[in-house]
Amino acid sequence: MTPMEVERPDLFSNGTVILGGGLCGLILAHELAQSLESKYGANAPCVWVIEAPSGPVPTRDQHRPARWLRLLGGEADYQLQTQPSTALAGRSIHWPRGKGLGGSGRINSMIWFPPTDADRQSLTKLLLPEQRPNAEFPSAESQAEIKLQLLKAFDRALEIVRPERPRWLSPTSTAFLESVSKLPSGCFHAYDRLNRNGRRWTAADLLADLQQSNPDAAKRIRIVRASVSSLRIDNDAVIGIRWSDGRTSQIANGVELVSSLGAIGSPTLLHRSGLTHPQIGQNLHDHLIMPVIHSHEGHAFSDSTSDTRELARWQHSGGGPIACNIAECGGIDEDQRWQLHVTPTDYLRFPKDTRRPAMTIGVNVTCPRSRGSMSWTEDETIIDAGYWSDDRDRIELLDGVRWVRELVKQSGFDRRLRSELIPGSKRQTDEAICAAMARYTQTLYHPAGTCALGDVVNPNFRVRGLANLRVVDASLLAEPTTGNPTATLAMLACYAAAQLSRE
Repeated sequence: MTPMEVERPDLFSNGTVILGGGLCGLILAHELAQSLESKYGANAPCVWVIEAPSGPVPTRDQHRPARWLRLLGGEADYQLQTQPSTALAGRSIHWPRGKGLGGSGRINSMIWFPPTDADRQSLTKLLLPEQRPNAEFPSAESQAEIKLQLLKAFDRALEIVRPERPRWLSPTSTAFLESVSKLPSGCFHAYDRLNRNGRRWTAADLLADLQQSNPDAAKRIRIVRASVSSLRIDNDAVIGIRWSDGRTSQIANGVELVSSLGAIGSPTLLHRSGLTHPQIGQNLHDHLIMPVIHSHEGHAFSDSTSDTRELARWQHSGGGPIACNIAECGGIDEDQRWQLHVTPTDYLRFPKDTRRPAMTIGVNVTCPRSRGSMSWTEDETIIDAGYWSDDRDRIELLDGVRWVRELVKQSGFDRRLRSELIPGSKRQTDEAICAAMARYTQTLYHPAGTCALGDVVNPNFRVRGLANLRVVDASLLAEPTTGNPTATLAMLACYAAAQLSRE
């Protein structure tokens, strides 16, 4: 048990209870604890963080970025599965979701992709105060103020997360960036990463940071390792937490709860607590990536090394192949229709098979229109991802594959490659490429939107109809983020923390 961990109380008598110890939940705890300590000193109320226990994972897989794919399907992964999809050749897609302190940040590719202007504009509209009947529309000043607060929140997220420039790039990614830099359009670069000195960083490390920088504030945080089953609700307020072992802890008057259980966990909690808002679990969206895989004449990348020099290099400077996060670089086209993820691997075989030298240029539609939904039985959560429920997404991805091929050719990068393996150079017709897409597309692990701002949750992050329950996590995102959502979620958590601190 860490110094912050405590036994599960029978009564939460004061403070804020945060359900979920992932990125959003731990940023909220980090920020609220400091604000409360500053205001009230030794009399500051507690900030509780409830996170399910998880089993151990191999230390080298947890800390070495190159080995992150080996965490999928393990003790840190809830190992969710979508319903079989006719659009995807009848396939059921494995949806990794992180378990334990740090959440999905424990098992993802650590990419820090800043929110675009379009992302901030989408959130600004949803965060505007709701208007009463016959009231004037929100003023331009109101929108400008929210935009400013979001920018400040992003600056704060940068300050506490401190994403790191890559310490090493593979030869294939380096060659790709050199080639596309000659093109007049698009924005391609090596992705910043949630690393510290070339090692995986998760939001759980914020707790250690706080213990060092502000030990008095850190003392306000209480971590409870337990699984929440549902909430007891009476007279439009949460009055208790039901645990997976059947017991219940009471919630005192004045205690606020925040669900940061994520795009799957938050709507499931609301449903199992008896809430019936028709949009709970609806509006589910995700980024679907199509790998365009090429063989090449270089060396095959491996996430395992017996080279003591490379191990010493990583331990000393955080550099070398061990620091590779696999999805090393990429970017978006000038119209922001597609995002690229470039890896020094065969996207579909790595890390199980590393014998064949290969690299992947994965492409996804940035703003998919398709929507899925969630439903529940007594003991099961059913995920219908809804991929290509809007056929425009399939056509847009088909165009994206053709764009990748043209990019490779126009940039001269094709001269560094041997052959296209997937979809395969023989697949040139729309029908053939779409058949390959149905067979090979994969999730980018970006589910969101299932407790959307403006529908289930109001601009103050409160669940409609409840006085003391809020949601702050990816389920709020009514629209997909342009790129990887981690940075946008960190910004949103800082924004929410500032708002809660002002109340």
